[in-house]
Amino acid sequence: MTSLKHLTLESLFLNCSDRNVSSRAEGIVKLARTNLALIKKESLAHICSEIGVSPAFLAQKTKLDEDRILAWLNVEGNELPSIAQAKTVARILRIPFAGLYMEKDKIPTHHIPRLRNYRRMPAGIPVDDSALNIAIADLIRARDFLFLTEVELGIERPPVSLPSIAQDATPIEFAHAIRSFFAFDLSAQFRCKSPRQFYLYIRRKIEDKGIFVNSFMDIDVDVVRGIAIIGEGAPVIGINSNDRPPAKSFSMIHELTHIIKRQSALCNEMFSAFSAQQEEVFCNAVAGEALVPMLALRSFLETNDMDTITLDNVRSIAKRFCVSKEVVVRRLLDAGYLTQEGYEGYVAEIRRIFEVEREAERIARREGRGRSIPKSPARTAADKNSSFTCRALLIGYGEGYFSKQEISGILGMKEKHVPKFLSEVGKW
Repeated sequence: MTSLKHLTLESLFLNCSDRNVSSRAEGIVKLARTNLALIKKESLAHICSEIGVSPAFLAQKTKLDEDRILAWLNVEGNELPSIAQAKTVARILRIPFAGLYMEKDKIPTHHIPRLRNYRRMPAGIPVDDSALNIAIADLIRARDFLFLTEVELGIERPPVSLPSIAQDATPIEFAHAIRSFFAFDLSAQFRCKSPRQFYLYIRRKIEDKGIFVNSFMDIDVDVVRGIAIIGEGAPVIGINSNDRPPAKSFSMIHELTHIIKRQSALCNEMFSAFSAQQEEVFCNAVAGEALVPMLALRSFLETNDMDTITLDNVRSIAKRFCVSKEVVVRRLLDAGYLTQEGYEGYVAEIRRIFEVEREAERIARREGRGRSIPKSPARTAADKNSSFTCRALLIGYGEGYFSKQEISGILGMKEKHVPKFLSEVGKW
């Protein structure tokens, strides 16, 4: 079994024990003379084919002509990338640089599973899903890394457990079953001091039932907000790391609904109840009721004498339930406190305010003012990675199996931020 000290995402991809030392030394000499990366072109083509990465995507990311990329992928040709170019390609594909030198039959790539596409994309605009496919492969790799790490550390993994819900259950019945089975406690929800804290709370509750929850990166939220994967191994819920915490919570319950219904899916249309995709309407309704139960909402409105709904009321409700304002106005429409016209007006105003604030942030960054509170790499890593992965790294570091340098490589963060990450995880 691989020594845990060397158990990283890279060790999942690579097994270099059979590498021929003399041929490797010969290759290094050639590299020094030519500055070309003597990669296995068959392997690069194989990785791109298995993951589903297009030459056009690589050309865009490397800022090179597509003809150059095609030449690298042409196994019959002689053109090779430079060492710097090959490292860039490996980084884009999220694989170790040494993986490009392996024989293709020894590369443990994951073929992208079949997923139902519930996304609604702008008409007539072709979509290159290369970045999405890389994200999906990354999610599966991260899940497998966690499971191997837990085995090596002797950490007991909770078995996968899903509620049994009738196929004809209404969204309200489905949501109540979720809150009961995963033990979402309303008083605990109200005690959460921020949407981020609530997001971490429900993520841990879901992971306690053996479901792997992790964020993915480098994809616009309009392209995909959530991913659900059912198949070999534990179910996977992928959440877009670019989203705000309350939106992440909504996406997580939305994708959990797909998982319970045994559906692998890609989704980007959250909050709306007017989608052409009826399955998405159902999942959105379940997420809304699970996050803001109607009885609790009515009780809050009555207790606080909110007969007339204002934007300040919407903010107060969102703060109380640790959800987005979009979810609140949708629930108020469902409860009959808003008309359709009133709902649409509030949604437009909420989005207008958000865009104004986002533009102000862009201007501030351009002028060198930036954020008043710097983003914490430690908290970002804790939010992005599965709570169980974070726990395994903390335990592994405490037992001397992982060094700060190794954790830095696994999380893709500077080593100086690792102590803060471990301290953050230790508070959970």
